[in-house]
Amino acid sequence: MTGNEKKFRALVEDFVTTTADLGGTIDPEVVATELHERIRAIAVQLGVTEATVLRNYMPDDWGRDMARQTYRQIQERDAHIDAEPDQELPLHAVGRLIAALGQAQLYYTVNDGANDPTCRFNAKEASEAVTGLGLALTSPPADSLMVTVGGNILAWTQSALSVFRDNLQQQHWTSCPCGEDCGQQQRDAAVLRAVRDDLTLLPETTLA
Repeated sequence: MTGNEKKFRALVEDFVTTTADLGGTIDPEVVATELHERIRAIAVQLGVTEATVLRNYMPDDWGRDMARQTYRQIQERDAHIDAEPDQELPLHAVGRLIAALGQAQLYYTVNDGANDPTCRFNAKEASEAVTGLGLALTSPPADSLMVTVGGNILAWTQSALSVFRDNLQQQHWTSCPCGEDCGQQQRDAAVLRAVRDDLTLLPETTLA
């Protein structure tokens, strides 16, 4: 193993260990992918090799510092979500959003998002959003076509559907990743149009 390889591994291990010390968990492959992309971007910007960037421009404490920074960002995001106000939505809009989240989770599964270290779709938050929206539908005020939905539920919905839309736009996700032409492009285009419309049903949040 070369010196650069040892340094790369050490940076990743420092990130994972520091994250664990802070009470979190992270897949080392996700860290490795992020680190490699960062090194590549710096190399392009400076006009040097990736090996030079790793050797001369990545400090030994990168893993520890980035883990702490990432943890702070997560805490700040969670605080924003907790502070989101509850909102009233039409019953039909809540139903549409549940259907959209179901499609997002289906695409996430079909495209093996759980094993993609670059995937930004948070399956846990999407599931929490489905649960919250569903519960809101179970107790609407009498004779009302509106229902109150928690601000955190709406924020998670916004985040999940935005990532879903982005993956469809970039053709990173498809309804059938078989490699053959089985009409998936037309289906994916129709789903993308629907998701774009569904996102307009959401009130603006700090995550938008």
